[in-house]
Amino acid sequence: MLLAAPLLSAFLVPLTAPGQGPEDGRGQGLFDAAWHAGRRRALLERVEDGVLVLRGAPAPSDSRPFRQDNDFWYFTGLSTPDAVLVLDATDGREVLLVPPADPSAERWLGDLIDPEEARAATGIEDCRPLAAGRRPWGGLEDLLAELAAGRPVFRTPLQPAENWMTSRDDALAAARARQLDPFDGRPSREDRFRRLLEERYGVQVEDLSPVIDALRLIKTEPEIEAIRRAAEISGRAHEAAIRLAEPGLPEWRLAAEMTGAMLAAGARGPAYAAIVGSGPNACVLHYSANRRALAAGDLVLIDYGAEFNHYCADVSRTWPVDGRFDPRQREVYEAVLAAQEAAFAECKPGGNLRRVQQAAVRVLRERGFPGQPPHGIGHWLGMATHDVGGWAAEFRPGMVFTVEPGVYLPEEGIGVRIEDDVLITEDGCEILTEGIPRRIEDLERLRR
Repeated sequence: MLLAAPLLSAFLVPLTAPGQGPEDGRGQGLFDAAWHAGRRRALLERVEDGVLVLRGAPAPSDSRPFRQDNDFWYFTGLSTPDAVLVLDATDGREVLLVPPADPSAERWLGDLIDPEEARAATGIEDCRPLAAGRRPWGGLEDLLAELAAGRPVFRTPLQPAENWMTSRDDALAAARARQLDPFDGRPSREDRFRRLLEERYGVQVEDLSPVIDALRLIKTEPEIEAIRRAAEISGRAHEAAIRLAEPGLPEWRLAAEMTGAMLAAGARGPAYAAIVGSGPNACVLHYSANRRALAAGDLVLIDYGAEFNHYCADVSRTWPVDGRFDPRQREVYEAVLAAQEAAFAECKPGGNLRRVQQAAVRVLRERGFPGQPPHGIGHWLGMATHDVGGWAAEFRPGMVFTVEPGVYLPEEGIGVRIEDDVLITEDGCEILTEGIPRRIEDLERLRR
């Protein structure tokens, strides 16, 4: 996926504790309380002092399903809104605050987790209500006041929060647009919280996001397995669309088939909105209208991946509606495939995304096509489709990213992108999406 897409969903997701979610049966046990506790320990090892405050996502103000903030889920596994995790880096103290029981909310959303259940689910001994008396946030206010008396530095994520179908780059762009709008100008939720901490408690507030980002950039085995399963599910969805396609079928019908295949295979749902571009629409990088009817002779470019247990796959495939690449389509496709293979050769410890991009661009230019597509050749992948991490970071085992060269020729109605998900290993890389057909003969075989 080139740019993260807006949230488009019509199904509800229950509020859950670790190991309890729509992925159960295939995903249960990947992330238990011990895994999340290990992430908290790793965080505290990287921070010398201060109070760490991580807030869960607020309850949706509309009918969208709730999905927990990525950072908060990473350290707790809780999928309940408005929860807050407070860690004392000086003495290792952990406090989890959860909203009080709300019979009205539970009537609509189902059971919400209470402090006792949160303690059992997370292993955090000090779980308490967020509220105190008639003050809905009084428990947190009192705790922060107590800690501020002896801890002059507070650390909290100051980068925009990510949740379902929202990556940080999207959130940053939206925040900048609000701030530049002369009729809006609202600060971000994170900036408001920073100012409140400084003004109310008199503490120095530092950004915790870089420390968390560094942790998230190196995936553990359970995270890798979740991405691998998301990739497997995405492959089933892509193959279902390839088999279904025929001239006259609308693009949205392929998107619907894929969404159903993802859900049936155990995914939470799509990781981002479907891009199904046929013919000239394949040259629109973030095409999401999905309204055109497929036509004989078209190529179809589909960029669509699943989310499994909070982790995303991001996959693009391009193939002919009528089952055969014509000579020009084949020429373009083989150039993009060769560029991707050259990029894969740079996917090894010590490399970086810049080298991956340079390798792909070099091959495209040698083949007579514009070398640099109007998008990057790859990006980090994890809980967000465009996951956290710097462009120049040196590859280390456990890093996961996409490789997605493309060629777009609007004047010919040809757009080709091939996107796969890559894991850096000790001695090279593993293509997590290798099982999804991408070679011409395999794609044509599926269309027969």
